[in-house]
Amino acid sequence: MDNHLALFDLIGALARHRFQTAEREFAAIGLNHTEARLLSLLNEAGGESAQDTLSNQLFIDRSNAGRALKRLEQEGYIVREKDAADRRAFLVRMTGKGSEAVRDIGRVRAAIVAGFFGDLSAAEAGQAADLLRKALPDA
Repeated sequence: MDNHLALFDLIGALARHRFQTAEREFAAIGLNHTEARLLSLLNEAGGESAQDTLSNQLFIDRSNAGRALKRLEQEGYIVREKDAADRRAFLVRMTGKGSEAVRDIGRVRAAIVAGFFGDLSAAEAGQAADLLRKALPDA
């Protein structure tokens, strides 16, 4: 098999395994993978962001992001408010419960990463990351 095709298939298998592992591990703290990613992105944005910005950062359609945000809002992790500057848009703000969840998400994510790449040295992980970045457009 061509090495490029083998790499392509391996990346796909890793992505599926990553998603399945994340779904299982984040479920232990009451979240799914998308919800955990949304809270992490919101935290990186300083605790507040436009809903469309979050959707775009996830690379999922707005309806999927909207469903995840609705559940996070119902569970008290976030609040959504109409944007005063654009009444059609929503601003998303993290609550104290959301901030607490981000700490749990960080611990779960670290455990997932260790399970995936614990056998690689820091240098090997860096080399792999550098090589994969070459395949990304605009990287």
